[in-house]
Amino acid sequence: MESGSVLVVEVGSGDHRRALEALRDRLAADLDVAPPTVSAQLAAQLRATLAELAGLPVVISGSVVDDLIARRKARGAKTA
Repeated sequence: MESGSVLVVEVGSGDHRRALEALRDRLAADLDVAPPTVSAQLAAQLRATLAELAGLPVVISGSVVDDLIARRKARGAKTA
């Protein structure tokens, strides 16, 4: 695995959700091409990862008002 892979970057980010999502994506991709001798193990890991992701609280990123404020600040910074 190369050091700059998405999985390595996301795990290194310290964000548990992002790390699990990257692991989910890697496991799904690997499962598509895995030989039958390892597909059961990959499927089990994928199911466990999906279950852990489902158990995480839903995160709602900023409200509409927060988005508008950020856009105004960005516009103001460009014109200043």
